[in-house]
Amino acid sequence: MAVIQFYAEERKNVAKSVVLILFFTVLMGGFGYLVDRIFDWGYWATTIFLIIAAIQILVGVLSGPSVVLSSVGAKPIQPNANPEHQQLQNIVSELSISSGLKPVKVYHLPGDSSINAFATGLKKDQAAICVTDGLLASLDREETQGVLAHEMSHIHNRDMLYMTLLSAILGAMVIVQVIAFTALRGSFSFSDSDDLGGCLTVLLISLVVAILSSLFSLIGRIVVMAVSRQREYLADAHAVEFTRNPFGLSRALRTIACGEATVKQANIATAHLFIADPLNRQVNEREGWWANLFSTHPPLYQRIARLEAKAPEQVLQELNR
Repeated sequence: MAVIQFYAEERKNVAKSVVLILFFTVLMGGFGYLVDRIFDWGYWATTIFLIIAAIQILVGVLSGPSVVLSSVGAKPIQPNANPEHQQLQNIVSELSISSGLKPVKVYHLPGDSSINAFATGLKKDQAAICVTDGLLASLDREETQGVLAHEMSHIHNRDMLYMTLLSAILGAMVIVQVIAFTALRGSFSFSDSDDLGGCLTVLLISLVVAILSSLFSLIGRIVVMAVSRQREYLADAHAVEFTRNPFGLSRALRTIACGEATVKQANIATAHLFIADPLNRQVNEREGWWANLFSTHPPLYQRIARLEAKAPEQVLQELNR
């Protein structure tokens, strides 16, 4: 039954990714078409916006795990030279059997004392898992298995494909914003000899594009955050299905909550990949509509409460002792 659920989740993510690409293409084309119709530009703006959309989609789909791994300074593990690395490789091999995945490549962040991990790669046969040296030093085998099962779930469900496309769309909106605001600033610098009517036209175009792109960017950011939080809850649940043990992962999350999860090499573009927020932003440990708008991860105590079937308030009190 669990395998059926995993494959159903994978199909949903692939289907949503296709719908997302189509929606984004239509949105960017419509965005450009609106500008063309307002200012009678033919199809210049439509063409420009569709080119931006195509570039962002291609970059998102074709980008491999090496880009993320190199950005954080990850190195391949050495099972033959390090007993901790050998145990890590053994756990991944075991989880590959229970999940039906091919064994993935495993990396570590040398010298990083934080307790964290992430998975990357849009294709399941090219995916990779990376853990910090702090995780290997702080967690026992059962806890490490829970964390790795969580990351294997992301790979199995193709969460990275969906999240990468969402991030690519958000990136396209940022590009449009930069172009619009640059043009907007330039329209204020005309001299007396400049064509006033032409400058006002540029000003109006830039203002319309800036407002619309800012609106879409805000909506897109909210969607990305909401999807990221939901995928973390689902990956926790599927990790339990892989291991048949909710307490390995819950104990690992408790250790992370009481320890240090900040990864110095992480940035805003890669933060959503990690099992816990590597930037240590307080918004991820809060609740309410404001936190829900800008947090990439659910509060750790909420995730622990779900895994241990406890009230969130009880878990929060236990963590604060």
